[in-house]
Amino acid sequence: MPSTISSQPFHALLADLKQSGFTAHSAQLERVLNGVWTTSSELLGELGQVVIAVRKECRPLTDNQKILIKECLRQVRKAWPGFGLFSFFHRA
Repeated sequence: MPSTISSQPFHALLADLKQSGFTAHSAQLERVLNGVWTTSSELLGELGQVVIAVRKECRPLTDNQKILIKECLRQVRKAWPGFGLFSFFHRA
């Protein structure tokens, strides 16, 4: 039986980003979390895209935000193994 996926790290990251002033990224994460999706895999893929954008574009990230990003990606990888592992090649 696959392990359960938790939305908690995504909500925690959303709150932390909002508090740190990353309003555009927190708003995008909130839109995805509150969106309507055909499947949970689709939702996780969309969440993963936002988390990768946060990791790439938001500077500086706090240690807590880095931990939350890693946990969010762990959740995404339950449905999409390997998701985001090589995104560091695309950093500007």
